[in-house]
Amino acid sequence: MSIDHWQEWLYRRLKAYEQRGHRGLHPTLKYMEQWDARLNHPHRRYPVLHIAGTNGKGSTSAYLASILQSAGYRVGLHTSPHFWYFTERMRVNGKEPPEYWVETFLSQWHADIERLDLSFFEATVGMSFAYFAEAQVDIAIIEVGLGGLWDATNVVNPLLSVITPIGWDHVEILGPTIEDIAKQKGGIIKPSRPVIVSPQEHPEVLPVLKSIAQEKNAPFIEASLRLEPAEWIKAEDTYLRVFEGEGRRYVTDLTGDYQAVNLATVIVVVETLRQMGWQIPEEAVESGIAQAGRKAPLYGRGQWLVTQDTTLLLDVAHNPPAFSALRRLLDSAPTPLEGLIIGFSQEKDIRRCLEILGPWPGPTFFTAANTPRALSPQSLQEIAASLGYQGEALPSCKEAIQRARSACKSFLITGSVYLVAEALSAIHALSH
Repeated sequence: MSIDHWQEWLYRRLKAYEQRGHRGLHPTLKYMEQWDARLNHPHRRYPVLHIAGTNGKGSTSAYLASILQSAGYRVGLHTSPHFWYFTERMRVNGKEPPEYWVETFLSQWHADIERLDLSFFEATVGMSFAYFAEAQVDIAIIEVGLGGLWDATNVVNPLLSVITPIGWDHVEILGPTIEDIAKQKGGIIKPSRPVIVSPQEHPEVLPVLKSIAQEKNAPFIEASLRLEPAEWIKAEDTYLRVFEGEGRRYVTDLTGDYQAVNLATVIVVVETLRQMGWQIPEEAVESGIAQAGRKAPLYGRGQWLVTQDTTLLLDVAHNPPAFSALRRLLDSAPTPLEGLIIGFSQEKDIRRCLEILGPWPGPTFFTAANTPRALSPQSLQEIAASLGYQGEALPSCKEAIQRARSACKSFLITGSVYLVAEALSAIHALSH
């Protein structure tokens, strides 16, 4: 059976956050622990780096995977959500599992997946763990899905944990306070295992995380390296960004200003791994950082697509902290952007995101990804109008791109991971 068949089966038979929001989650590790035991704990066969946070965990995971690959290691990378196929969540050295492996695994385990009443996320986390074991990875980078404490990935006992910036998102599940959110993220801290923590915007976060680390006798390491975004470099079909500070200089294809914080965190993780005996030459660090977006791969994180007649910026910003970072990126962008295509999931803090972005001066197109959780273009148009935005509501991302292309030569696509995924598919289809 094909990947399409199994993807349809997984979504039809299992609860998925992408489709059902918090109703697609299990706020307990009970289900995942049973599934993990059935699989014979495959994640115990390789070292793990466990990454949580509100923003930056995807980029941080991609940087680490790319650096370790460049250093010659065989690297498993589990991320979520996927853009097109669920197999994107489980890559080894950037490659998804072959179709025959997926067919063999799910043919063997689909009855257990149903019997255990697993969520979509739990099922695919177990698949990732099993695939990495069979692929004999040297190390796996495991990105948390949501929160940390009750996240299905939290059955691992990692070499070290990483917590990227914590902010306001999924408040209805993790909140209501920033301290509550921090406690959930800090749930990945394990006894006697180091935890590396990114610089935090909210001062309430660090005391919470330090307290958890102290309780668990976990070495607490703050990423204090200060890097700043510097000049842009025009490449053949994209833009690259330079980050520098404290005598260091890195070039990367992940271009948002916020990558300064992620890079500072990654450098501390690399230094900690070196102290543990991992061989990671400086050339591998520089090469891995330069190619992280393409090598992991990672889409929609300050991603520029430049052709002869169009310049696009795709960014998966979907909460207020991410929109603050996007606003900074736009203010320093190598070229001004005329148009805006935007769409959100219903449960997001849409008014605050739009306030941070500010009324868009050029052609604006409100649209929606093809997912049950998407806010309708008309509803988004009404919210935006109350904040000074003017624009056109269009039913699909493809139509929005067609209209934007006819109205301007450069535009931004943002507001949702799912919207950016559809945009990349539409751009590919329209260009062929």
